[in-house]
Amino acid sequence: MSVDRQFMRLFAGRYRSGLILVAIASIMLNVLVFAGSGYMLLVYDSVLPSRSVPTLIGLFGMLLLVYAFQSVFENIRSEALLGIANGVHDDLFEAVHYATVTRPLRAGADKGDGLQFTRDLDSVHTFLASQGPIALIDLPWVITFLIVLFALHWWLGLTALAGVFVMAGLAIWSNKRTADGSRELANITGRRSAAALSEIRFAESALAMGMRERLVARTAGWETGFIEAQSFLSRTVARLGGASRTFRMLLQSLILSVGALLVIDGKASGGVIIASSVLSGRALAPVDQAIANWKGLVAARAGWGRISQAVAMFRKPPARDVTLNRPAQELALRDIWVAPPGTQRFTLSGVSLTLSPGQVLGVIGPSAAGKTTLVRAILGIWAPNRGEVRLDGATLDQWDPETLGSYFGYVAQSVDLVDGTIGQNIARFDPEATSEAIIAAARAAGMHEVILALPDGYETPVSAGAVELSAGQRQRVGLARALYGDPFLLVLDEANSNLDAAGDAALAVAIAGVKERGGIVIMITHRPATLGPATHLAVINAGRLSDFGPRDEVLQRMQTQNAPSQNAQVPADGARSAADGKPADSGNKEAMA
Repeated sequence: MSVDRQFMRLFAGRYRSGLILVAIASIMLNVLVFAGSGYMLLVYDSVLPSRSVPTLIGLFGMLLLVYAFQSVFENIRSEALLGIANGVHDDLFEAVHYATVTRPLRAGADKGDGLQFTRDLDSVHTFLASQGPIALIDLPWVITFLIVLFALHWWLGLTALAGVFVMAGLAIWSNKRTADGSRELANITGRRSAAALSEIRFAESALAMGMRERLVARTAGWETGFIEAQSFLSRTVARLGGASRTFRMLLQSLILSVGALLVIDGKASGGVIIASSVLSGRALAPVDQAIANWKGLVAARAGWGRISQAVAMFRKPPARDVTLNRPAQELALRDIWVAPPGTQRFTLSGVSLTLSPGQVLGVIGPSAAGKTTLVRAILGIWAPNRGEVRLDGATLDQWDPETLGSYFGYVAQSVDLVDGTIGQNIARFDPEATSEAIIAAARAAGMHEVILALPDGYETPVSAGAVELSAGQRQRVGLARALYGDPFLLVLDEANSNLDAAGDAALAVAIAGVKERGGIVIMITHRPATLGPATHLAVINAGRLSDFGPRDEVLQRMQTQNAPSQNAQVPADGARSAADGKPADSGNKEAMA
């Protein structure tokens, strides 16, 4: 069974009561529609010939009562559909949002802005709350109205049936014309939004380097494509909608003409002419309304397909019955091979190593060697294509992702903060965070006094880009966030790239603190001066682990390998060479670049 059908069965069962209410209300509404045509038939065939005012008043009173019931049933159906629409949105939002934030980690970079699934959910909700579903629900009643017209006279029924075929043809043509255009519009919308967001993030640099006008012109290209795709869809729907409305009015006039011929021929009464005209208009109304809402229907149908596939593909792991204890023993990598999501090119090949509590691993190597890929695999951001990462003997997928994340601390090359206060960012937006834990993390990062010096201290608001803080302050807030909750594993990906001397000293103290309490630290660095706290070194080159072991032994081997071409001595403490006074990295420029 396809994913779409599984979804449809699931929601049909979940909203069965609402759907039954909509069906009952629709039946009553369509039955009550006959009241108008019946009233006209009685007025022309009974009231006018008899000139009976009491009969007219009685019929009109009944008609008012019918219309009152019709209004009630309209409200019931609309509220039921709105309830279903809101329920579908609420039920799917968490799964759709999870798929939205998980997709880039599994499928690589998205060409759009990454919000396509969210827009798809909005399209489904908008359609379900609109008049589109009502038109689809009323479509089967076209057959009932045609039967009544055939009962009045077969020529009237035949004329209306021909009109229904023409309108159905317009609907099919509309579907073919708009399906491809709708997919193209969704693609362009995502690319257009991504270009605009990129331009916003790059605004300062673009202004400083005179690139703003060129970037605006570049983004304008997507705007042109968006306008063209949007205009094509709107023009197609408008033209077909106009054609259907015009044809419906023409058909009603044709029905009147056929009825008139029947009256002239003595085969129908004058009331039949008016009643058949009203019934034919009502028979074609659902088709006309469906064409008018076709654009929303196509968007919702395409969005529903993408959502159902995304939710099935990026399903949130179920809650585990057995929760593993907080890790405290070792981190082991066993022959891991890692390729970026969405690619087949390995950027890390056959890496194996084991770290124990209290050890600090420094990871060095040239740029694009695979160092960041290594830490992403260790943290579970990228799943290894082969091999496994184990924490206290358990693979990472045996842990609940949210729980496991609380045992990790991570400072990326570029620290991103979330819109909120500094305190909230340090606490990882934990609603149960205590002031003591937040302040302890800030002190561990050497940031407590700096935060107190800010206008509102820990309540100082920061935007998503955290432009209110300097690059060094952002990095140290990121370090405090990583240290929150005393994580077992602390991963630092060039966490000192924007730090001054005081920041470097605070980072060294933080690493020493994790080491002393039995945690594990992994730090990627290009600066030999930061290797002082390291107990072990791993040298990554071309995606492979070319050397691994205690720091002094690895440095000694590197010194020996470089001895024929370099006369500089590499000291074990990463400071300056006693032989020539040059920086310690001068003899290891290639390995540490």
